[in-house]
Amino acid sequence: MNKSIRFLMPLLVVGLVLAACGPTPAPEKPPTAAPTALAAPTATTAPPPTEAPTAPPAPKAITIQRGANDPRSIDPQRAVDARDATLVAHLFPSLVVLDAETNAIEPGIATKWEVSDDGLVYTFHLIEKVPWVRSNPDTGAVEQVKDENGNVRYVTANDFAYGFLRALDPEIASPAAYILAPYIAGGTEFNSGKGSRENVGVKAVDDYTFQVTAPEKVGFALGIYSIINAHAVPEWAITESGDAWTEPENINTYGPFALKDWVHEGSMTFAKNPFWPGSEGIRQPGLDEITLRFIDEAVGLREYEAGNIDVTLVPPDQIERLRVDSTLGPQLKIVPDLCTQAWGLNTQKPPFDNVHIRRAFNYAVDREILVKDVLAGGQIAAPFFTPPSIALAPSAVEESAKLGIKYDPDKAKQELELGLKDLGLASADKLPPITVEFGTAQELSTVAQALQAMWLETLGVKVELAQIDNTVYWSKQEEDAGQIFRAGWCPDYNDANNYLRDVYRSDSIYNYGKWTNADFDKLVDEARVETDPATRLKLYTQAEQLLNVEDAGTMTLYYRVIAQLTRPQVQRTYSVNGTEFYWDWDVTQ
Repeated sequence: MNKSIRFLMPLLVVGLVLAACGPTPAPEKPPTAAPTALAAPTATTAPPPTEAPTAPPAPKAITIQRGANDPRSIDPQRAVDARDATLVAHLFPSLVVLDAETNAIEPGIATKWEVSDDGLVYTFHLIEKVPWVRSNPDTGAVEQVKDENGNVRYVTANDFAYGFLRALDPEIASPAAYILAPYIAGGTEFNSGKGSRENVGVKAVDDYTFQVTAPEKVGFALGIYSIINAHAVPEWAITESGDAWTEPENINTYGPFALKDWVHEGSMTFAKNPFWPGSEGIRQPGLDEITLRFIDEAVGLREYEAGNIDVTLVPPDQIERLRVDSTLGPQLKIVPDLCTQAWGLNTQKPPFDNVHIRRAFNYAVDREILVKDVLAGGQIAAPFFTPPSIALAPSAVEESAKLGIKYDPDKAKQELELGLKDLGLASADKLPPITVEFGTAQELSTVAQALQAMWLETLGVKVELAQIDNTVYWSKQEEDAGQIFRAGWCPDYNDANNYLRDVYRSDSIYNYGKWTNADFDKLVDEARVETDPATRLKLYTQAEQLLNVEDAGTMTLYYRVIAQLTRPQVQRTYSVNGTEFYWDWDVTQ
């Protein structure tokens, strides 16, 4: 806060005192002199007018539509999906980070790292003296966090060791622990409750050197050590505030932005962190403030056209209108990303406990019609679950073009007949009632209605649609997935292992449909540790064919694209991996 200081100048009055000491003799008369002319008055130049002080530049601030409802969590060890990952990345930078547009690995808070000759020990060197910060609710300023002795708290290797161990702690039940645990020595044992935290292979070598030991050599471990739950967190704040530690008044962060405000179910505001020094992968932000509004894309579009927000996703059914609009058309951009849109089949619930019924529903979906005529936003029909831009994805290989799931109404009808025969049913109308569950997004509603029509036309099966609020949708699927439910995946790291083994292995916590196939498990287990890329690709191709066609464990639909409107004054990147990095964004004044 600026303070004005006024200085009071006292008036100094000098008095001359005349004292009389008796009679004074008359002075001598001086000689007469010529009269002296009066001096002309001196011209006074007026001071130049005072210039008005220059106003400080307006803060660089934007408002972004960021999906309906609150995020599931901004606690790194409890965060779940791509939206959570975006928010966490700005508050708690990871050791390394994937470039938003190339997906290449870049330094995050680690300036460099080494891998031992045997490929088991990863040593990360952190940027030194990065302070933990908080947003002061009284002043709005981002300030450094200090300990009880008045010393600034800096991010250290101990904070990362605490974060990694917290991610694996079975009492925390971190959703992504399943991904992280197998790649840290002792991690699986500790996470399962059978081992001790002391035997987990993470340690602080010194204040700014963090070390992770893997149980076996794999080529993608570096990406694993920076997934959604592998971040430093403030132990003191968590101890003091418990589950409320992520509220604005309690949270301590260290990334390029700090959490300034959170209106639950409404918005979240990030303020620039002036103490973040920047790194090669996470630059000092150009923006001073970001407001993230929790509204879906339909509301976002209305707000954008009303001039209330600067960036929004676009509903698929509005893309064509916007493309031909002379004003909005140039502001529309459609980019592919690395996410797969799929709808799960609960293999524990009738009728999808029958493989023929699963195949019938899969073959009855015309994915080309879905992406070209229904969505019409540039999406790509997906034969396999792993998108082609991911390392070792079978969908990227020309030899696999004839494989994968494709529309085939004749096969759909044949599989339906086989399924009805297995179940002892005379006709499709004797199947148990089927409900399709999905969250609150316009695209999901559009897809659900299209699938409903395709199944009725090809199979003669009518399904009911159930749109579930996003605040409870994913927790509902985790506990009790619907017969058919919206699924999908965005990458944690750049390898096919993340899409196949991490999601559909029999014991994966993300396998909400409870699909189990021993042959699939064997294939992805072998591929994970195989060192020859060609062999890995062959194993993943067989696994994809099992998942999508032969056993129909899921219903892969398309590879997503992101259609967005952005104001002309916003300079930005367009992410291909589902996580936007706002530190790369700026606005022109």
